[in-house]
Amino acid sequence: MEAARNPLIIGAGPAGLTAALALMKRGITPRIYESSADVGGLARTPTSGDWRVDPGGHRFFTKSEEVSDVWRSLLPADQWVSVRRSSAMLVNDHLVRYPLLGRDLVTQMGLRSGIRGLASFFWPKLRNSMAPVNDSESFSDWGRRQFGRYWYELFFDGYVRKTWLTNPENLASEWANQRIKPIGWHRSREPDPLGEDAFRYPVHGPGQLWEAAAKKLADAGVDICLNCAVTKIHHTGRSWTMELQNGETVSGDAVFSSMPLRNLIDTLEPEPPHRIRATAATLRHRAVITVAVALQKRYDIPYNWVYTPGKNVRVGRIQNYGRWSSALAPADWNGTYLGLEYFTLPEDDLWVASSESLGAIVEQDLRELGVADSPLDNVIIVRSQFAYPIDDKARERGVARIRDYLRQKHPTLHPIGRNGMHRYDNQDHAMLSAMHSVSRYMGENVDPWQVNTGRSYHEAGLKN
Repeated sequence: MEAARNPLIIGAGPAGLTAALALMKRGITPRIYESSADVGGLARTPTSGDWRVDPGGHRFFTKSEEVSDVWRSLLPADQWVSVRRSSAMLVNDHLVRYPLLGRDLVTQMGLRSGIRGLASFFWPKLRNSMAPVNDSESFSDWGRRQFGRYWYELFFDGYVRKTWLTNPENLASEWANQRIKPIGWHRSREPDPLGEDAFRYPVHGPGQLWEAAAKKLADAGVDICLNCAVTKIHHTGRSWTMELQNGETVSGDAVFSSMPLRNLIDTLEPEPPHRIRATAATLRHRAVITVAVALQKRYDIPYNWVYTPGKNVRVGRIQNYGRWSSALAPADWNGTYLGLEYFTLPEDDLWVASSESLGAIVEQDLRELGVADSPLDNVIIVRSQFAYPIDDKARERGVARIRDYLRQKHPTLHPIGRNGMHRYDNQDHAMLSAMHSVSRYMGENVDPWQVNTGRSYHEAGLKN
């Protein structure tokens, strides 16, 4: 019976490749169609000579042993490094550790700022100590209640507007519960380097893992077609036919799609009802432009990620690649290798800016950051158009409407992964959605949409 199965997979990112691995494990050979020239999606590792770029700063952590087993099966132990989480927020020329520590907020920002923050922090808690928590509150309401107005506006209001391109009033608080930790008042000053703040990372960047997955699949006879964008997906009632950008067509009994959910609806034939197409049209993505700059001068930056919520710079987040893996830069190079991340909408001015215009913005930011006096050894620009689904209050209802329509009309069409399900999932969640979708395809009673639906999910470090 299994010999008749011939599923098609759209996308060779973490979700698509994981679906293929899960199918292969069950003795089924899928075919994969990837619109770009690379595997890995946002978790790819573009290269320029001996320079490597991580476009998104990928921490490899998970609470799932099933996901851990996949990672371990693809790369041997000597191809992983342990990276201690060490993040900060650059506010008023101060690098303040994140997650926020009470002692830093009280002492590091100056006495007046500390007193103001404490008053702002405790006043709403005293005033609202008996009030029930409103599950429908906005991110801004949640932030003011959690941190106090002063610290919320100092650290998080600008962060959400710049990094998430969203008005905090339109962002649901449940997103915050998953992503932002409360102030720590009793944490030790230095985290255990092998404890809850340590994460795995491939020696040569995240793409190393997914390139290994692609090789394993290719060696097993799985066809991965790169530069094969899917333009039409036609359902006959018994099978699926996909039309590729080059005019070719392919057919199969099921489709696993990690392409943006909005695009999936646009490509379906017969055309979905107007209400479904209108709902899909409201789904938006953030793009990210990562500019990797290699500074000859060495700066002592004790963090692997620095968030920049202030208005004085355009960059939203900075990766310190030397704190991720020394192999991202050439051997014996001793400068400072940074990845400046610029978040934008796919149609906005920054996305369509020329290299000269973008270069001027980067140069200005480097001046504001105080590192413009160092000569540059290398600059790499990496653009990722559909990097992150934008979350807002209407997203959940809209995605649920599309999900229910697809389940009713097209039960053999399986949206998977961050873009396929239009949810801001971590890499392990994207993989789990693919695994569960394969199980559903095989007739098991499992719901991929229940992955990462808990109210609270925070990063956890290495367990073994």
